[in-house]
Amino acid sequence: MKRTYRNLSMAALAAAILSSGSVASAATITLSDAIDRALHLAPSVEVAAAASEMSVAHTGEQRAPLFPTVGASAEYYQAPGYNEVITNRGLSAATLTLDYTAWDWGRRQALLRAAEYESEASRLGVATAQAQIVFDTSIAYFDLLRARGAQRDLQASLERLTRYVTTIEQLEKSGRVIANDVLKFRTARDNTELALDAARGNGERAAAGLGILIGEPNQPDLDIASLNGIPPMPSGELAQSPVMQAAQRTLASASSQIEAAKAERLPTFRVAFTTGFLGIDPPATIAHNFGGSYDGVVSVPVFDGGLISSHIDQAKAKKHSAAAQARETEYLMKRRVADAAIRYDEAKRQLEIVARAQPTADDNFALAWTRFLGGGAATMLEVLDAYQQAQQLRLQPYDQEFNAREAVAETNLLFGRIQ
Repeated sequence: MKRTYRNLSMAALAAAILSSGSVASAATITLSDAIDRALHLAPSVEVAAAASEMSVAHTGEQRAPLFPTVGASAEYYQAPGYNEVITNRGLSAATLTLDYTAWDWGRRQALLRAAEYESEASRLGVATAQAQIVFDTSIAYFDLLRARGAQRDLQASLERLTRYVTTIEQLEKSGRVIANDVLKFRTARDNTELALDAARGNGERAAAGLGILIGEPNQPDLDIASLNGIPPMPSGELAQSPVMQAAQRTLASASSQIEAAKAERLPTFRVAFTTGFLGIDPPATIAHNFGGSYDGVVSVPVFDGGLISSHIDQAKAKKHSAAAQARETEYLMKRRVADAAIRYDEAKRQLEIVARAQPTADDNFALAWTRFLGGGAATMLEVLDAYQQAQQLRLQPYDQEFNAREAVAETNLLFGRIQ
Protein backbone atom coordinates (compact mmCIF):
# COMPACT_ATOMS: atom_id res chain seq x y z
CA MET A 1 0.00 0.00 0.00
CA LYS A 2 2.81 2.40 0.82
CA ARG A 3 4.41 1.70 -2.55
CA THR A 4 1.08 2.29 -4.27
CA TYR A 5 0.58 5.61 -2.50
CA ARG A 6 4.14 6.62 -3.39
CA ASN A 7 3.57 5.80 -7.05
CA LEU A 8 0.32 7.77 -7.05
CA SER A 9 2.05 10.74 -5.44
CA MET A 10 4.84 10.69 -8.03
CA ALA A 11 2.31 10.50 -10.84
CA ALA A 12 0.35 13.41 -9.41
CA LEU A 13 3.53 15.44 -9.04
CA ALA A 14 4.54 14.71 -12.64
CA ALA A 15 1.09 15.65 -13.89
CA ALA A 16 1.24 18.90 -11.94
CA ILE A 17 4.66 19.72 -13.40
CA LEU A 18 3.48 18.98 -16.92
CA SER A 19 0.32 21.01 -16.50
CA SER A 20 2.20 23.96 -15.03
CA GLY A 21 4.67 23.78 -17.92
CA SER A 22 1.88 23.78 -20.47
CA VAL A 23 0.23 26.73 -18.74
CA ALA A 24 3.50 28.64 -18.67
CA SER A 25 4.15 27.93 -22.33
CA ALA A 26 0.66 29.11 -23.22
CA ALA A 27 0.91 32.31 -21.18
CA THR A 28 -0.46 35.38 -22.89
CA ILE A 29 2.26 37.69 -24.20
CA THR A 30 1.83 41.39 -23.53
CA LEU A 31 3.41 44.18 -25.55
CA SER A 32 5.96 44.93 -22.82
CA ASP A 33 6.87 41.23 -22.61
CA ALA A 34 7.41 41.09 -26.35
CA ILE A 35 9.61 44.20 -26.27
CA ASP A 36 11.73 42.84 -23.41
CA ARG A 37 12.27 39.55 -25.23
CA ALA A 38 13.13 41.26 -28.49
CA LEU A 39 15.67 43.55 -26.81
CA HIS A 40 17.45 40.53 -25.33
CA LEU A 41 17.48 38.61 -28.61
CA ALA A 42 18.11 41.31 -31.22
CA PRO A 43 21.56 40.95 -32.87
CA SER A 44 21.57 44.59 -33.97
CA VAL A 45 21.87 45.70 -30.34
CA GLU A 46 24.93 43.48 -29.91
CA VAL A 47 26.44 44.90 -33.09
CA ALA A 48 25.93 48.44 -31.81
CA ALA A 49 27.35 47.47 -28.41
CA ALA A 50 30.44 45.98 -30.08
CA ALA A 51 30.93 49.19 -32.06
CA SER A 52 30.66 51.17 -28.82
CA GLU A 53 33.27 48.95 -27.19
CA MET A 54 35.58 49.52 -30.15
CA SER A 55 35.12 53.28 -29.78
CA VAL A 56 35.96 53.08 -26.08
CA ALA A 57 39.14 51.17 -26.93
CA HIS A 58 40.04 53.78 -29.55
CA THR A 59 39.57 56.50 -26.93
CA GLY A 60 42.06 54.69 -24.69
CA GLU A 61 44.49 54.56 -27.60
CA GLN A 62 44.27 58.33 -28.07
CA ARG A 63 44.64 58.95 -24.34
CA ALA A 64 47.88 56.95 -24.07
CA PRO A 65 50.16 59.57 -25.76
CA LEU A 66 49.33 62.02 -22.97
CA PHE A 67 51.42 59.89 -20.60
CA PRO A 68 55.15 59.08 -20.73
CA THR A 69 56.27 55.78 -22.13
CA VAL A 70 58.74 53.59 -20.27
CA GLY A 71 60.78 50.85 -21.93
CA ALA A 72 63.55 48.50 -20.97
CA SER A 73 66.19 46.76 -23.04
CA ALA A 74 69.21 44.49 -22.47
CA GLU A 75 72.02 43.65 -24.91
CA TYR A 76 75.34 41.81 -24.86
CA TYR A 77 77.46 42.08 -27.97
CA GLN A 78 80.80 40.42 -28.88
CA ALA A 79 82.54 40.49 -32.24
CA PRO A 80 85.77 38.48 -31.94
CA GLY A 81 86.22 38.46 -35.70
CA TYR A 82 86.68 42.24 -35.82
CA ASN A 83 89.51 44.45 -34.67
CA GLU A 84 89.28 45.21 -30.97
CA VAL A 85 90.06 48.85 -31.70
CA ILE A 86 86.74 49.01 -33.55
CA THR A 87 84.63 46.78 -31.32
CA ASN A 88 86.17 48.05 -28.04
CA ARG A 89 86.20 44.41 -26.83
CA GLY A 90 82.40 44.20 -26.78
CA LEU A 91 79.23 45.82 -25.56
CA SER A 92 77.08 45.26 -22.49
CA ALA A 93 73.86 47.27 -22.15
CA ALA A 94 70.80 47.25 -19.92
CA THR A 95 68.75 50.45 -20.06
CA LEU A 96 65.50 51.85 -18.72
CA THR A 97 64.12 54.61 -20.96
CA LEU A 98 61.46 57.22 -20.28
CA ASP A 99 60.10 59.15 -23.27
CA TYR A 100 57.54 61.96 -23.11
CA THR A 101 56.13 64.58 -25.47
CA ALA A 102 56.12 67.68 -23.32
CA TRP A 103 54.39 70.07 -25.72
CA ASP A 104 52.58 69.68 -29.05
CA TRP A 105 50.19 72.67 -29.04
CA GLY A 106 47.19 70.57 -28.01
CA ARG A 107 47.32 68.02 -30.84
CA ARG A 108 47.02 65.02 -28.53
CA GLN A 109 44.19 66.62 -26.56
CA ALA A 110 42.34 67.37 -29.80
CA LEU A 111 42.67 63.78 -30.98
CA LEU A 112 41.47 62.56 -27.58
CA ARG A 113 38.43 64.85 -27.70
CA ALA A 114 37.61 63.61 -31.19
CA ALA A 115 37.80 60.01 -30.00
CA GLU A 116 35.64 60.78 -26.96
CA TYR A 117 32.97 62.37 -29.16
CA GLU A 118 33.02 59.33 -31.43
CA SER A 119 32.70 57.08 -28.39
CA GLU A 120 29.65 59.01 -27.22
CA ALA A 121 28.14 58.76 -30.69
CA SER A 122 28.65 54.99 -30.66
CA ARG A 123 27.08 54.74 -27.22
CA LEU A 124 24.08 56.66 -28.52
CA GLY A 125 24.00 54.21 -31.42
CA VAL A 126 23.16 51.47 -28.93
CA ALA A 127 20.13 53.46 -27.76
CA THR A 128 19.13 54.02 -31.38
CA ALA A 129 19.34 50.31 -32.12
CA GLN A 130 17.23 49.53 -29.06
CA ALA A 131 14.60 52.08 -30.11
CA GLN A 132 14.48 50.50 -33.58
CA ILE A 133 13.93 47.04 -32.06
CA VAL A 134 11.13 48.44 -29.89
CA PHE A 135 9.53 49.97 -32.99
CA ASP A 136 9.81 46.78 -35.06
CA THR A 137 8.39 44.66 -32.25
CA SER A 138 5.54 47.07 -31.60
CA ILE A 139 4.58 47.18 -35.29
CA ALA A 140 4.64 43.38 -35.50
CA TYR A 141 2.47 43.20 -32.37
CA PHE A 142 -0.01 45.77 -33.74
CA ASP A 143 -0.12 43.98 -37.09
CA LEU A 144 -0.98 40.70 -35.40
CA LEU A 145 -3.73 42.40 -33.40
CA ARG A 146 -5.16 43.86 -36.61
CA ALA A 147 -5.07 40.52 -38.40
CA ARG A 148 -6.68 38.68 -35.49
CA GLY A 149 -9.42 41.31 -35.20
CA ALA A 150 -10.22 41.19 -38.92
CA GLN A 151 -10.20 37.41 -38.77
CA ARG A 152 -12.75 37.38 -35.93
CA ASP A 153 -15.07 39.79 -37.74
CA LEU A 154 -14.82 37.91 -41.02
CA GLN A 155 -15.51 34.63 -39.23
CA ALA A 156 -18.63 36.14 -37.67
CA SER A 157 -19.62 37.57 -41.07
CA LEU A 158 -19.21 34.16 -42.71
CA GLU A 159 -21.43 32.56 -40.08
CA ARG A 160 -24.08 35.25 -40.59
CA LEU A 161 -24.01 34.89 -44.35
CA THR A 162 -24.27 31.12 -43.99
CA ARG A 163 -27.46 31.59 -41.99
CA TYR A 164 -28.76 34.10 -44.53
CA VAL A 165 -28.05 31.66 -47.36
CA THR A 166 -30.04 29.01 -45.49
CA THR A 167 -32.90 31.44 -45.11
CA ILE A 168 -32.79 32.41 -48.78
CA GLU A 169 -32.75 28.75 -49.81
CA GLN A 170 -35.87 28.15 -47.74
CA LEU A 171 -37.50 31.16 -49.40
CA GLU A 172 -36.57 29.73 -52.79
CA LYS A 173 -38.34 26.50 -51.97
CA SER A 174 -41.46 28.44 -51.08
CA GLY A 175 -41.22 30.37 -54.32
CA ARG A 176 -40.70 33.79 -52.75
CA VAL A 177 -37.26 34.34 -54.31
CA ILE A 178 -35.65 33.27 -57.52
CA ALA A 179 -32.52 31.18 -57.99
CA ASN A 180 -30.52 34.26 -58.96
CA ASP A 181 -31.03 35.73 -55.49
CA VAL A 182 -29.71 32.56 -53.91
CA LEU A 183 -26.64 32.64 -56.14
CA LYS A 184 -25.95 36.25 -55.18
CA PHE A 185 -25.95 35.41 -51.47
CA ARG A 186 -23.85 32.32 -52.04
CA THR A 187 -21.34 34.43 -53.98
CA ALA A 188 -21.21 36.96 -51.14
CA ARG A 189 -20.61 34.13 -48.66
CA ASP A 190 -17.85 32.64 -50.85
CA ASN A 191 -16.16 36.03 -51.17
CA THR A 192 -16.26 36.41 -47.40
CA GLU A 193 -14.75 32.96 -47.02
CA LEU A 194 -11.92 33.97 -49.35
CA ALA A 195 -11.38 37.14 -47.35
CA LEU A 196 -11.35 35.08 -44.15
CA ASP A 197 -8.71 32.76 -45.57
CA ALA A 198 -6.61 35.76 -46.59
CA ALA A 199 -7.01 37.18 -43.07
CA ARG A 200 -5.80 33.85 -41.64
CA GLY A 201 -2.74 34.07 -43.87
CA ASN A 202 -2.08 37.61 -42.74
CA GLY A 203 -2.40 36.50 -39.14
CA GLU A 204 0.02 33.63 -39.64
CA ARG A 205 2.58 35.91 -41.29
CA ALA A 206 2.20 38.49 -38.53
CA ALA A 207 2.58 35.78 -35.87
CA ALA A 208 5.67 34.45 -37.63
CA GLY A 209 7.22 37.92 -37.77
CA LEU A 210 6.54 38.61 -34.11
CA GLY A 211 7.63 35.11 -33.12
CA ILE A 212 11.03 35.57 -34.77
CA LEU A 213 11.56 38.84 -32.91
CA ILE A 214 10.70 37.40 -29.48
CA GLY A 215 12.32 34.00 -29.91
CA GLU A 216 9.18 31.90 -30.50
CA PRO A 217 9.27 30.96 -34.19
CA ASN A 218 6.76 28.64 -35.84
CA GLN A 219 3.95 29.63 -33.48
CA PRO A 220 0.94 30.48 -35.68
CA ASP A 221 -1.34 30.48 -32.61
CA LEU A 222 0.81 32.92 -30.65
CA ASP A 223 -1.38 34.26 -27.84
CA ILE A 224 -1.04 38.00 -27.33
CA ALA A 225 -2.97 40.36 -25.09
CA SER A 226 -5.32 42.91 -26.59
CA LEU A 227 -4.76 46.65 -26.20
CA ASN A 228 -7.31 49.09 -24.90
CA GLY A 229 -7.80 52.30 -26.82
CA ILE A 230 -5.29 54.46 -28.65
CA PRO A 231 -2.34 55.97 -26.73
CA PRO A 232 -1.87 59.74 -26.88
CA MET A 233 0.57 61.21 -29.33
CA PRO A 234 3.97 61.66 -27.63
CA SER A 235 5.73 64.99 -27.56
CA GLY A 236 9.32 66.02 -27.08
CA GLU A 237 12.36 67.69 -28.59
CA LEU A 238 14.12 66.07 -31.51
CA ALA A 239 17.39 67.61 -30.32
CA GLN A 240 17.28 65.21 -27.36
CA SER A 241 16.89 62.12 -29.53
CA PRO A 242 19.90 59.74 -29.69
CA VAL A 243 20.12 60.14 -33.47
CA MET A 244 20.44 63.92 -33.31
CA GLN A 245 22.82 63.79 -30.35
CA ALA A 246 25.01 61.29 -32.20
CA ALA A 247 25.06 63.57 -35.24
CA GLN A 248 26.15 66.50 -33.08
CA ARG A 249 28.87 64.37 -31.46
CA THR A 250 30.16 63.40 -34.90
CA LEU A 251 30.26 67.07 -35.89
CA ALA A 252 32.17 67.97 -32.72
CA SER A 253 34.61 65.12 -33.37
CA ALA A 254 35.29 66.48 -36.86
CA SER A 255 36.00 69.94 -35.41
CA SER A 256 38.54 68.46 -33.00
CA GLN A 257 40.21 66.59 -35.83
CA ILE A 258 40.68 69.90 -37.65
CA GLU A 259 42.45 71.32 -34.59
CA ALA A 260 44.69 68.26 -34.41
CA ALA A 261 45.55 68.50 -38.11
CA LYS A 262 46.45 72.20 -37.83
CA ALA A 263 48.68 71.47 -34.83
CA GLU A 264 50.84 69.22 -37.01
CA ARG A 265 52.43 72.38 -38.50
CA LEU A 266 53.65 73.59 -35.11
CA PRO A 267 56.85 72.45 -33.36
CA THR A 268 56.81 69.70 -30.77
CA PHE A 269 59.10 69.27 -27.79
CA ARG A 270 60.07 65.79 -26.59
CA VAL A 271 62.21 64.79 -23.62
CA ALA A 272 63.85 61.46 -22.88
CA PHE A 273 65.73 60.03 -19.91
CA THR A 274 67.75 56.83 -19.95
CA THR A 275 69.40 55.03 -17.06
CA GLY A 276 71.31 51.74 -16.81
CA PHE A 277 74.71 50.73 -18.08
CA LEU A 278 76.16 50.97 -21.53
CA GLY A 279 79.80 50.09 -21.99
CA ILE A 280 82.34 47.34 -21.61
CA ASP A 281 81.90 46.71 -17.89
CA PRO A 282 78.61 47.50 -16.10
CA PRO A 283 80.10 48.69 -12.76
CA ALA A 284 82.19 51.40 -14.39
CA THR A 285 79.25 52.65 -16.38
CA ILE A 286 76.87 52.77 -13.41
CA ALA A 287 79.46 54.53 -11.26
CA HIS A 288 79.48 57.42 -13.73
CA ASN A 289 76.25 59.37 -12.94
CA PHE A 290 74.35 56.05 -12.59
CA GLY A 291 74.56 55.53 -16.35
CA GLY A 292 72.10 58.34 -16.93
CA SER A 293 71.50 60.25 -20.14
CA TYR A 294 69.12 63.11 -20.92
CA ASP A 295 67.74 64.23 -24.24
CA GLY A 296 65.48 67.03 -25.41
CA VAL A 297 64.35 67.44 -29.00
CA VAL A 298 62.39 70.22 -30.69
CA SER A 299 61.09 69.14 -34.10
CA VAL A 300 59.58 71.46 -36.69
CA PRO A 301 58.15 70.28 -40.03
CA VAL A 302 59.78 72.24 -42.83
CA PHE A 303 58.57 70.50 -45.97
CA ASP A 304 56.28 67.50 -46.23
CA GLY A 305 55.05 67.65 -49.79
CA GLY A 306 51.61 68.90 -48.74
CA LEU A 307 50.89 66.03 -46.32
CA ILE A 308 49.76 68.24 -43.43
CA SER A 309 47.66 70.40 -45.75
CA SER A 310 45.93 67.28 -47.02
CA HIS A 311 45.24 66.20 -43.42
CA ILE A 312 43.64 69.59 -42.72
CA ASP A 313 41.58 69.45 -45.91
CA GLN A 314 40.39 65.94 -45.08
CA ALA A 315 39.36 67.03 -41.59
CA LYS A 316 37.49 70.04 -42.99
CA ALA A 317 35.74 67.86 -45.55
CA LYS A 318 34.74 65.45 -42.80
CA LYS A 319 33.31 68.32 -40.76
CA HIS A 320 31.41 69.59 -43.80
CA SER A 321 30.00 66.11 -44.38
CA ALA A 322 29.07 65.75 -40.69
CA ALA A 323 27.31 69.12 -40.69
CA ALA A 324 25.37 68.26 -43.83
CA GLN A 325 24.46 64.85 -42.39
CA ALA A 326 23.23 66.46 -39.18
CA ARG A 327 21.05 68.92 -41.12
CA GLU A 328 19.68 66.16 -43.33
CA THR A 329 18.94 63.97 -40.31
CA GLU A 330 17.08 66.80 -38.61
CA TYR A 331 15.18 67.57 -41.81
CA LEU A 332 14.08 63.97 -42.34
CA MET A 333 13.14 63.49 -38.69
CA LYS A 334 11.00 66.63 -38.68
CA ARG A 335 9.22 65.41 -41.80
CA ARG A 336 8.58 62.00 -40.25
CA VAL A 337 7.28 63.51 -37.02
CA ALA A 338 4.94 65.80 -38.93
CA ASP A 339 3.75 62.94 -41.13
CA ALA A 340 3.17 60.72 -38.09
CA ALA A 341 1.12 63.46 -36.44
CA ILE A 342 -1.03 63.84 -39.56
CA ARG A 343 -1.59 60.09 -39.81
CA TYR A 344 -2.49 59.94 -36.13
CA ASP A 345 -5.04 62.73 -36.42
CA GLU A 346 -6.50 61.18 -39.57
CA ALA A 347 -6.86 57.80 -37.88
CA LYS A 348 -8.58 59.38 -34.88
CA ARG A 349 -11.03 61.20 -37.16
CA GLN A 350 -11.69 58.03 -39.13
CA LEU A 351 -12.42 56.12 -35.93
CA GLU A 352 -14.88 58.78 -34.81
CA ILE A 353 -16.61 58.71 -38.19
CA VAL A 354 -16.85 54.91 -38.16
CA ALA A 355 -18.24 54.96 -34.63
CA ARG A 356 -21.02 57.29 -35.82
CA ALA A 357 -21.62 55.54 -39.13
CA GLN A 358 -21.65 51.92 -37.91
CA PRO A 359 -25.08 52.03 -36.19
CA THR A 360 -26.57 53.74 -39.25
CA ALA A 361 -25.17 51.09 -41.59
CA ASP A 362 -26.41 48.29 -39.33
CA ASP A 363 -29.86 49.83 -39.20
CA ASN A 364 -29.87 50.29 -42.96
CA PHE A 365 -29.10 46.62 -43.51
CA ALA A 366 -31.62 45.51 -40.90
CA LEU A 367 -34.30 47.63 -42.56
CA ALA A 368 -33.45 46.35 -46.04
CA TRP A 369 -33.39 42.75 -44.84
CA THR A 370 -36.70 43.18 -43.06
CA ARG A 371 -38.30 44.77 -46.11
CA PHE A 372 -36.97 41.99 -48.29
CA LEU A 373 -38.29 39.25 -46.01
CA GLY A 374 -41.61 41.06 -45.60
CA GLY A 375 -42.15 41.25 -49.34
CA GLY A 376 -41.42 44.94 -49.60
CA ALA A 377 -39.80 46.84 -52.42
CA ALA A 378 -36.22 46.02 -51.33
CA THR A 379 -34.24 44.01 -53.86
CA MET A 380 -31.52 41.46 -53.21
CA LEU A 381 -28.88 43.84 -54.59
CA GLU A 382 -29.94 46.50 -52.08
CA VAL A 383 -29.74 43.98 -49.23
CA LEU A 384 -26.28 42.79 -50.23
CA ASP A 385 -25.05 46.33 -50.77
CA ALA A 386 -26.28 47.38 -47.33
CA TYR A 387 -24.64 44.31 -45.76
CA GLN A 388 -21.30 44.89 -47.47
CA GLN A 389 -21.26 48.56 -46.44
CA ALA A 390 -21.90 47.60 -42.82
CA GLN A 391 -19.23 44.88 -42.98
CA GLN A 392 -16.64 47.25 -44.43
CA LEU A 393 -17.29 49.67 -41.60
CA ARG A 394 -16.74 46.84 -39.09
CA LEU A 395 -13.30 46.17 -40.57
CA GLN A 396 -12.26 49.82 -40.75
CA PRO A 397 -11.43 50.29 -37.03
CA TYR A 398 -8.70 47.64 -37.13
CA ASP A 399 -6.80 49.46 -39.88
CA GLN A 400 -7.28 52.87 -38.30
CA GLU A 401 -6.21 51.65 -34.85
CA PHE A 402 -3.12 50.16 -36.44
CA ASN A 403 -2.37 53.44 -38.24
CA ALA A 404 -2.71 55.46 -35.03
CA ARG A 405 -0.56 53.05 -33.00
CA GLU A 406 2.02 52.95 -35.78
CA ALA A 407 2.22 56.76 -35.75
CA VAL A 408 2.75 56.75 -31.98
CA ALA A 409 5.43 54.04 -32.23
CA GLU A 410 7.24 55.89 -35.02
CA THR A 411 7.24 59.12 -33.02
CA ASN A 412 8.68 57.28 -30.02
CA LEU A 413 11.32 55.83 -32.34
CA LEU A 414 12.29 59.29 -33.57
CA PHE A 415 12.52 60.55 -29.99
CA GLY A 416 14.61 57.49 -29.11
CA ARG A 417 12.30 56.17 -26.42
CA ILE A 418 12.55 52.55 -25.36
CA GLN A 419 9.20 52.27 -23.55
